[in-house]
Amino acid sequence: MAHAFGQGHRTLEAEVEQIRSEARRRFGGFVRETVNPGSYFRERDWRLVDKRLLARAAEIGLLQFSLPTHVGGAGRDKFAWGVVVEELARLSLDPGFSVLVDTTVEIAEVLLSGDGQELIERYVPDLVAGRRFVALGAYESKDPYDYECTARLEGGEWVLSGTKHFVTGGLAADLFVMFVRDEASNDILAFVVEKDDPGVAVIPLETMGLRTMGLAQVVLHDVRVPGWRQVWHADALSRFNTYARGRRIMTACGITGALHGVIENCVQALSSRRRSGRRVLDYPNVERSIGEMRMLLEASRATVHRALDGTRSPDRDAFFDEFATVAKHHAAESAVRIGQLVMNLQGGEGYISTFPWERFMRNVLGMIGGQGSQELLLMQLGQRTIVGLEGKRVREDAAELSVAKLADSWWALHAAEAVVSDPAGEFAETARSVVSAAGLASADTAPGLHGELVAFLDRAHAMAKAVRSGQAPDVMPRGPEGLFPGRLEGVAWAAWSWLACAIAQETGLLARLLRPCTVKEAAADLPEDFTRDLLTLLVGASLVHTDTHGRYTIDQRLEQALMGGPRTSAFATRLRRALTRTAHLRTGTTAAGRELMAGCGDESPVLADVLVNSSLGRLEGLSDLLVTPGARVGCAAGDGARSAAALARNIPFASILALEPRQTAPNATGDVRVETRACDLDGFEEDDGLALAWLPTAGLPTADLRRAITACAAALVPGGWIVLPNPLPPKRPIGAAAARLELELAGWTEPAQGGVEALLEEAGLGLVRTVWEDAVLGIRLTAARRP
Repeated sequence: MAHAFGQGHRTLEAEVEQIRSEARRRFGGFVRETVNPGSYFRERDWRLVDKRLLARAAEIGLLQFSLPTHVGGAGRDKFAWGVVVEELARLSLDPGFSVLVDTTVEIAEVLLSGDGQELIERYVPDLVAGRRFVALGAYESKDPYDYECTARLEGGEWVLSGTKHFVTGGLAADLFVMFVRDEASNDILAFVVEKDDPGVAVIPLETMGLRTMGLAQVVLHDVRVPGWRQVWHADALSRFNTYARGRRIMTACGITGALHGVIENCVQALSSRRRSGRRVLDYPNVERSIGEMRMLLEASRATVHRALDGTRSPDRDAFFDEFATVAKHHAAESAVRIGQLVMNLQGGEGYISTFPWERFMRNVLGMIGGQGSQELLLMQLGQRTIVGLEGKRVREDAAELSVAKLADSWWALHAAEAVVSDPAGEFAETARSVVSAAGLASADTAPGLHGELVAFLDRAHAMAKAVRSGQAPDVMPRGPEGLFPGRLEGVAWAAWSWLACAIAQETGLLARLLRPCTVKEAAADLPEDFTRDLLTLLVGASLVHTDTHGRYTIDQRLEQALMGGPRTSAFATRLRRALTRTAHLRTGTTAAGRELMAGCGDESPVLADVLVNSSLGRLEGLSDLLVTPGARVGCAAGDGARSAAALARNIPFASILALEPRQTAPNATGDVRVETRACDLDGFEEDDGLALAWLPTAGLPTADLRRAITACAAALVPGGWIVLPNPLPPKRPIGAAAARLELELAGWTEPAQGGVEALLEEAGLGLVRTVWEDAVLGIRLTAARRP
């Protein structure tokens, strides 16, 4: 879509999209890697957002984004900050996170506007650095001039008494900004109260939703505060109205971001459902409902962005913002209606707390405070929305699959080399199937070309090794130009482009291209000519594009795989695995360890995320077992405890037991606690009492897999589940053949079709099913339950 109407003109939407992209690039990985893991269980058990997240948010510049530069902030305006809050709410699975981050920023600005320098110096630096958390107390369900929370001056100190009945973040706060009524003048005053001041009591507040926001009542019983803690000398009510004006906009931003996320998730959840042989998404009533949701979202975004744009106006009212009020009201009303539509579309799932729809409905209730007929327009909009959302996912998948297809060519070249080098070798038969699937004729693998192919692959692996060791060459070595005839030349160029992609990912070049870069900017520590050669190949493979200024940027469809988080680590792992396995094919060796097995190592975070946030509701009773005191999760991945650590981050209130045939590296699990048992993958015992057993199957011969499943089944508590990440071969013939070769190099023998399910049933387990699969990742999750 074009965003320019004429020379020098830039639309508001274009500006919003630029800031959203920046927010994803700078903060998206933090939200997905740090905030989202464990969010389901925090909400379920009324646990607060960890205050350490605020410190982390400060470390990455999130808290400082819109604060003034003289206190260490970045000085960005409220328009940009509102868009960031909206994007945070879209990405975050914890509705409390974006709210608490924004209230910290807004209240810090309240203190900065105060009359006392000592107060600013004492508290603001800690807030900016995330070392302390502040909440604001104003609500008493009555007119401010009738506040029961009062202040009286006694001997140079103020004495505060009363109750604030609804304080956001009160349970987590180290200090409070309290708005009270002066008993003498009836004026509204504001003071900073520390939680440890004598007479302060914080009482948890149980509510329908917003359970991670630390809602509380704060009781003040003759709390004595020094005069320097008075924020303003008079008329704090006007200052509060200024604060409320900003909060209305930011609340609307958060609601709008959450609406965007829930609509995307709803359409995705419905995309695989069928009724009467027809996709649910093809029914006109479903199209109409999604069309109405889209209308409400775009109307909310329009009002929110109009209100944000108004914050830059010099004529803005200092105490009341009508656009902010409209935005807040419309966003809240839209949220309720969208919640009803989602509940209708999801049916019974909408009422089950392990699915996100019920939680969304509870949380949004807390935020309340012409051409063609209208029906036709809604239906058309619904159709376009479905196509757009599905197309977005298809395009993102297609971008990753385009890299996978380049990898197919990389495998084909190595298979062609192996067929000639060792025609009777252990992997020769499977290598021949790869060569055949790649469409290479016997002439392409003739001995006369073999020497050139070996030399070409020698150069490729030598370059990769040099880059990994920090010794990147000044320029890329000779590629396939002029070396090979016919079909083999095209395969070689695709393989060479894949290697450029793998090196660009390994060196961070791809991540740097999330924003437009010159060659020099993209190079960073790499030689500039070497970087230019890489970029030329990536442009030729349509993975990178150039703009009119000669700058390079990544194909937007690949952003999902590069912006940080579990998906990014899985993407990097697939590239690294192909490079490593093909090196093993050249030497005729198999790899020790399971870190690079499908579903293990750095692919495990995305699977643990899927388990908790997408599949938990399909594993009956598991969520209850996982929050039972003393609950245990067993991990038989054998990948140096990486999978166990990923499970621990996503299931934070259960203990994790990892079976590790080899000694794990120190600090292998990072900041989470994992118990390891030095034994084979069939080392679980009956008295382990596991609520969940996690067993990646890649690399396990059938006999070993049978023993491991049997041990897992015996160790499960009644009603416990075993989940097996299984390799899912691509549908592309060459991709499927390459996947078989890769798994053989890992020592894996492919079970017969349905073999994994048969082994689960043989172990006495029931409810055997596939709960999730992803063709791009090449993994499916098979689950079974102990009766």
